[in-house]
Order: sequence, then structure tokens, then C-alpha cells
Amino acid sequence: MLKKCGLAGVVIGLTILWVGADAASAQSPTEKLGRGLANTFLGILEVPNQMVSTYRENTGKQIVTKSDATVKMLFLGPVRGFREAGKRTAHGIWDTVTFLSPGSDDQNYRSRIRPEYIKETYDW
Repeated sequence: MLKKCGLAGVVIGLTILWVGADAASAQSPTEKLGRGLANTFLGILEVPNQMVSTYRENTGKQIVTKSDATVKMLFLGPVRGFREAGKRTAHGIWDTVTFLSPGSDDQNYRSRIRPEYIKETYDW
């Protein structure tokens, strides 16, 4: 009897997870809140991300040596990083505060910043 109940519980649980996966992929107030909190607290990760991006952009060019690319990474990368971190954090705060509102022009809870999450910008 106990084994049958346990098996039924597992089947019901997996069914709920399977059905809930489609609902979770849609834009909703919950998605907007999660995106807002993630971007608010992880926006500062744009600084190292932009430093790496600056280095990669400049090492691919023929004229720039690796030492020049390193100098650009150390001085230009943080400037770009703090700019992008400010934008991402501000959008995160906005999404967190207004998560119940679908937005103007019937945006249906979509993000105004691309990519929506910082993890989508990392390629290293």
C-alpha cells in the first residue's frame, strides 16, 4: 500500500512539473520579479564581463598588441562595465518595483533590456 502511494506521488509530482514547465516559460509577473531581482543584485557582474569583452575585441585586431589590449582592458573595460552595470541594475530595480504591471503598450511583462539576464552575455 505504501509503495503504491509513493509511486502515485512521484507520478503526480512529475506531471505537475511537466505541466508547470510550459507556464514558467511564459512572461508573467513572477518572471518579471525574478528577472528584476537577478538584474538588481547581479548587475555589478557587468564590470568583469565588459573587461573580458574589451580584451577580446582588441586582441582580434591586427594593429593592437596584447599589451595594448591589456591596457585597454584595465582602463576602458571598467568604464564600460560600470555603465552597463548601472543600466542593468536600474532596469532590475524598475522590474522589481513594477512587477505587477504589464508595462506600457501592452508589453506583456517583457524586459526592456537585452539580454534579459546577465548570464546570457557570458561566453567564457
